[in-house]
Amino acid sequence: MYICYILMILSFIAILVNGLQGFLQFNILNANHIAFAFISTILYMFTQTLIMFYFIGAGKKVKETIINYDLNKENYQSVIDIKRVLFPPLTLNMLFVGTAFILGGGVHTGAVGKYWHTALFFISLIHYIKVLIIQHKSFIENSKILSTVGLDLENKLSNKKE
Repeated sequence: MYICYILMILSFIAILVNGLQGFLQFNILNANHIAFAFISTILYMFTQTLIMFYFIGAGKKVKETIINYDLNKENYQSVIDIKRVLFPPLTLNMLFVGTAFILGGGVHTGAVGKYWHTALFFISLIHYIKVLIIQHKSFIENSKILSTVGLDLENKLSNKKE
């Protein structure tokens, strides 16, 4: 989970710096705006995919534990609720960032006006801030669920020993 937070911060900074790079036209380690956009977009997509798979994997483990040890099934409903809140905006933001990246290529080839790319970049960045807040809340809620399932399992196993 900590690696997710580190990557969330790094990807946000990379996208923000890339936006500044587009306006101010400076290079970062000899990477121009286009090259750094490629790097920052890959980092962003990797981060968001990792976060999605973290929640998918944690949810699967919670479900398996609940089924195997006949624990309270309401905890799994909470996992589904987290995914229902997190995944739509996260997926939409991935679409925004990916489209902004593609439109950036269109701007540099002259096929698309720069205002479309710039507008979508700002929408993506603002929406990403919202997604970061949702992700943080989801991590907190998921930790609570994992703790609750762990305590339920501990109680169940200690009751079997007695």
